[in-house]
Amino acid sequence: MKKLAIALAGLLIAGGGVANAGDTLFYTGHGGLNEGHGTLAAIIAGEGGSVDLSNAPAIPDLTGYRLVIISTPGWLEPANFFTAAEINALNAFLAVAAHKVVCIGEWDGFYGPGQAVLIDLISQIGGGTGIQFLPGLFDSGCYSYNCDGALGASPLVAGLSQVCRAATAIWNPGSGGSVAFPVESASPWIVDNGTNVPCIVGIGDSNTLSDPCGHLGDLDTAEFARRLYTITCAGDPIPTEESTWGVIKNSYR
Repeated sequence: MKKLAIALAGLLIAGGGVANAGDTLFYTGHGGLNEGHGTLAAIIAGEGGSVDLSNAPAIPDLTGYRLVIISTPGWLEPANFFTAAEINALNAFLAVAAHKVVCIGEWDGFYGPGQAVLIDLISQIGGGTGIQFLPGLFDSGCYSYNCDGALGASPLVAGLSQVCRAATAIWNPGSGGSVAFPVESASPWIVDNGTNVPCIVGIGDSNTLSDPCGHLGDLDTAEFARRLYTITCAGDPIPTEESTWGVIKNSYR
């Protein structure tokens, strides 16, 4: 049954799934990017969860989700900003301590002017936490496993040696908790806001969680991905009662 659940999760993340069938939403609407995330789906399935993929024009109903990942919004549609209703829905979602939103950006040579959509989004969710995305290139290379650079004090990386990346943008170091730094800069390429409510994580390189570069083959990077699903920004375990269908399915295996 576990192998079947992992296979089904991989199908969902690769080809689309039924809305609210899982407890994690991977959202590529508003012109976002889906490079394939079967390994991430398998990691989440191993924890009893499952992933829904959506590229709907508007973010779906968030009822039943505990993790929402928004991948490079604006990449294909640089003027497709999130509406006030979508921002309100995300803020209501973030008001629950066990809920987390992960926003993924990219370096400017790849992502281009669409990053304004991400900048606008991140400035409006989470009650003004101040996390600021700074487009730019601070590393390069996909298959060379760029796993250097220091890690911050976040529970998302406590005890780990590295989180692998390819080409990454960075975040304003004064706007949130610094999770990981590229070797060339003191500014972080992964940030969080260091608190339970709201729990927001910003990642500057989409390759970290996607399949093509194989970064989740690195054990520490895979553990970082697992923690995105299993703990809050403050490091607390996600309460079981906050989990929905994914945990229910796991209990019947």
